[in-house]
Amino acid sequence: MAFYNFGTLRFLEKDYESAAAQFSKVIELSPKEAYAYNDRGSCYRMMQKYPQAISDYEAAARMNENLAFVLNNIGTTKTKMKSYDDALKAFNRALSIDAKFYLAYNNRGVTEMKMERWDDAIKDFTRCIEINADYAPAYSNRAGAYFKAGKYAEAKKDADKAISLDKNLADAYVNRGMAKEMLRDMDGACEDWHKAKELGSELGKAYNSANCSN
Repeated sequence: MAFYNFGTLRFLEKDYESAAAQFSKVIELSPKEAYAYNDRGSCYRMMQKYPQAISDYEAAARMNENLAFVLNNIGTTKTKMKSYDDALKAFNRALSIDAKFYLAYNNRGVTEMKMERWDDAIKDFTRCIEINADYAPAYSNRAGAYFKAGKYAEAKKDADKAISLDKNLADAYVNRGMAKEMLRDMDGACEDWHKAKELGSELGKAYNSANCSN
């Protein structure tokens, strides 16, 4: 537990290499500890060592088939690897274990966005929101999906909601700015992109630089 707790602390401090080393010590002492494999996998994912992350996540899933969050982690990593079909399979398995796992619906929606399946993404973000109405990223993501589907008023409404829940969610300002631009509110769009830029969004910075004076 000391190694595990120290690894968790290092992970929270974003020292992923040290965290992985601590979880490796846990695994040496307890080779069947599924949570340690999962958490080391998350360290590798944060370091963009995706094949190593998948290897650890799959080891965790073999040790305990009922850990929906492990399958969700496989899905998000497969999405980063652009293995979208495999990602969907992992999310589907996670949701077969826990039908109210709102993060899996959100993350499956993100994958569907990558696949340009806007309607499917909207359905998944909506399901996420039905389960957890306070999860701001789902509203922001659905705003992005609505925008891609040409539903600009709906996109702005969802982005408004996301920002009301989390005023520091940069993606929501980016998405609201895009919606405002299409709704012919260029001043409002620039305000949102400027705010996104202040929050560290590279996309917000790009939109602000290309379209606005500030």
